[in-house]
Amino acid sequence: WKNYLKSGTGQLFIRSKTKQKLFYSITLPIWPNEVKRIVLANKKNKINENDICLKFVNDQLYGMQHQLKEYEKELNIQATNCEGYSPSVHEIIMEYIEQNINSSFRRKIAHQVELIHYDYHIRALELEYFRQKPNQYQKKLMAEICQSQYEQETSEQEYEFLKKQITYYNLPSQSLTCSNIFNGPLFNSIQNIPLREELIQKCTDVAEQGRSILFNMYLKSAEDQREEYKKKHEVNIKKMDASQHTLNQNEKLSPILIQLINECCKKICERIQFIYKFKSESLFLK
Repeated sequence: WKNYLKSGTGQLFIRSKTKQKLFYSITLPIWPNEVKRIVLANKKNKINENDICLKFVNDQLYGMQHQLKEYEKELNIQATNCEGYSPSVHEIIMEYIEQNINSSFRRKIAHQVELIHYDYHIRALELEYFRQKPNQYQKKLMAEICQSQYEQETSEQEYEFLKKQITYYNLPSQSLTCSNIFNGPLFNSIQNIPLREELIQKCTDVAEQGRSILFNMYLKSAEDQREEYKKKHEVNIKKMDASQHTLNQNEKLSPILIQLINECCKKICERIQFIYKFKSESLFLK
């Protein structure tokens, strides 16, 4: 929520710590879509959007700060009334929380914070593009290119992630024989142990075969979609390239507009890659 506030007040990035020289502003107040969706869902008057978002985020931060103080009070009371509670016991408890709860939670929060940064860059690039006063054709072309880039990169990452999922679920530890799927009343009611084991094995074989067929179907579908979106994006890129040589001034893109589109597409790709990297890491942390 602190990063939501920084984004919405144009303080997400500290210029002195920004190594790369940017050709667009990173001090614009940009409220993340997550905030706007919540705040503006039931608001008919969106004229004071900034004030509404600012109040909402500040209220959330105040509420969490208040809740934290309440938890601290409760912890102190519990610690005082608990016989044998000492600094060493407190340290053991905190270490357990850090290892079993905080590390996973912090990882998720860090992931969300990074997405706020990516979203800020993408929106800032869009605003800089609009600041160049593009015509309707140029606006439409940028929207189409960015959308097709999003679709292409998502389908590419989804395809690669699906392959990782299949690898994971084909591990011996994920075999159906290691699960409790056949440890139910139906099979347990069979008194003849050899017969029961034979039935379980046959069911396991059929299930494994079915799972393999499904995996191949998913992979083929993902591959087809990847190729479809790749071709679609290539068509849009050709439009952009052609715009540099056209005699039609309405369709011509200036170098700065092309640079902004390319940079926006780059950030879109980086964002999607970051999401799927997190997904892949989470998969193997199960």
